[in-house]
Amino acid sequence: MKNYIVDFPIMGDERGSLISLESLKNIPFEVKRVYYMYDLKTSLPRGFHAHKNLQQILVCVNGFCKVVLDDGIEKVEVELDSPDKGLLLENVIWREMHSFSDDCVLMVLASDYYDENDYLRDYEEFIEYVQTKKNQHNNSFFKHEKAIVETDQIGEGTTIWAFSHILSGAKIGENCNLNDFTFIENDVVVGNNVTVKSGVHLWDGITIEDNVFIGPSTVFTNDLRPRSKRYPAEFERTVIKKFASIGANVTILAGSTIGEYAMIGAGSVVTKDIPPRTQWYGNPAVFKGYVCECGKKLDDNLYCFSCKESHKDKISLLNNTGLEEQ
Repeated sequence: MKNYIVDFPIMGDERGSLISLESLKNIPFEVKRVYYMYDLKTSLPRGFHAHKNLQQILVCVNGFCKVVLDDGIEKVEVELDSPDKGLLLENVIWREMHSFSDDCVLMVLASDYYDENDYLRDYEEFIEYVQTKKNQHNNSFFKHEKAIVETDQIGEGTTIWAFSHILSGAKIGENCNLNDFTFIENDVVVGNNVTVKSGVHLWDGITIEDNVFIGPSTVFTNDLRPRSKRYPAEFERTVIKKFASIGANVTILAGSTIGEYAMIGAGSVVTKDIPPRTQWYGNPAVFKGYVCECGKKLDDNLYCFSCKESHKDKISLLNNTGLEEQ
């Protein structure tokens, strides 16, 4: 079972400390409900349920307590004893809280409003639900026996090949092909019909839209000023738009957006946003012309001889919206 502890940065001075909790930033979901428990009795444990969809974070803002987590396969016990640490409870995780200190105040942040239908209150029902979800999940896509897949958010028809590792928060669409030696972190969204060739690592903050091709050994970054063991409050967001193609051994600097149907040549270094339907290559990558939806470069009259189609109207529209060649 993965580490569910979330560290919150402490701000403050000689007057005291302050911790800020922000939806979709240091809290990995939109917070719709907050409640807290106090005057808790050490001899009276709480919880004994799971949720089908709800996500929560538990923060012991005062005192301490212990929480048992059970995903239907493994059990772990976690002690909460600091207001700068949260315990992430994802959906379909059985929880039991106990050993409350006399001064314990336990705050809960939830991703949705109260809904009794979302609860699994019987342990046997919980185990049955876990097994059903696992069977549905495993039957909808192909995973090589030497791949590690921790997420349950993978679309139908996707194939994941050997020595790939996908973390639990990642979202993978339908009919994708993830080649050998790929790695995908938690805060990553991959759309439908995406091809990710071997040796590609997708870090937190990256979104890959539908029908994108990512060539072998493409390098993504998500921190413009990296230091070992020091993390930004939020990683840079990199977006690869629909139908874009990234050549082999391309490096993409954090925070870049690559437009729809854009074509990046092999070995290029992308240092800024790339407009739609354009071709770029070099180090740093520079504008080399416009491309057709088929991938062929357009001539000087913006005509594709392969498709026998003029793209003047499409390119004119792009330029009129400010997406001119850079």
